[in-house]
Amino acid sequence: MQFLIYSVLLLVIVRSSIAKDYDIEILPENCDCLDWYGACKVNGKKWVDDDVWKYSCDGKERSDATFTGCQGNGGDVAVGQNTTIEDLWQVCTQDAQKLHYEIEPFCEFNGTKIRVGKEYQDGSFQWLCLSTGRWITGCYYFNETHTDLLLRVDEHAYNGLIEHVCSKRQEYPAIVQYYTQVRKDVDVKHPTNKGVNRNFPEPLQKLIDEDINVRWLHTSSVHFIKNEEKPRSYTRFLPDSRIPLGK
Repeated sequence: MQFLIYSVLLLVIVRSSIAKDYDIEILPENCDCLDWYGACKVNGKKWVDDDVWKYSCDGKERSDATFTGCQGNGGDVAVGQNTTIEDLWQVCTQDAQKLHYEIEPFCEFNGTKIRVGKEYQDGSFQWLCLSTGRWITGCYYFNETHTDLLLRVDEHAYNGLIEHVCSKRQEYPAIVQYYTQVRKDVDVKHPTNKGVNRNFPEPLQKLIDEDINVRWLHTSSVHFIKNEEKPRSYTRFLPDSRIPLGK
């Protein structure tokens, strides 16, 4: 009888110990803060998550890490600030449910950031910067003084007997081309026995770069507007954003 009572008490103690130990989280001794993933950080540690979110450990006893700001494009942005860096606004915000970082949309050309709505020259063509990428709006040609002159798409200009044309290709209107030709409204004779008339330049035709020079069909029109930059806004949701089931 005494043995049975002893066995029952031992079983109760073991079960009680198992129940108490079940929810114990085993963490390293040097665990002053917990990061967003629940990992331990020591006091004084600073780090950046996902190349965007900046944190520091300024507490003890496994307190939550402190969010200090966003690692922006070209510089840091403090929490709650709208900062202009390299002529582009960047904002970093925090509320009870999320962190958010955003940079003003831009186009990048030869290492220069171009704001939305601005036009710029790339070789023989003029481009317009859009929030979704860029769009071709014209062509450049030069006269005797080698001064770049702009032609809008579907415009042409005369320079002596030469016509400069900026147009859409008839078979695929999304492909813009620049070319020269002898103007058609003037009667120009080319004697067949006199060789090549050196008073005229060689015929010229230029198309936009091969990787952009695509046929604008329903399946490929998205490729005409380049949008290869990394995302311009990021959001990190916090534990308070979780809504329990049934609510």
